[in-house]
Amino acid sequence: MDGGKQRLNGETIAGMALVFMALLFIWAGTMNSVWESIRLAAYLIMAIGIGFIVLGALTIRRTNHPSPHSEHSGRY
Repeated sequence: MDGGKQRLNGETIAGMALVFMALLFIWAGTMNSVWESIRLAAYLIMAIGIGFIVLGALTIRRTNHPSPHSEHSGRY
């Protein structure tokens, strides 16, 4: 993005996709006993998705509001 504030990044998109997929798995579990057996995996996928959303939000915050010492961090 050219100079504008970033509102969406790859982490948030991946997190939303994982949460949506987990919700579909949980919904499928109400229809079929085989899907019901993997409900724990669906909750794990949802937790990972929420983690990606939080990571994306923190990255967006850091990108939009860089610290004053970020230029002098010593890393290239």
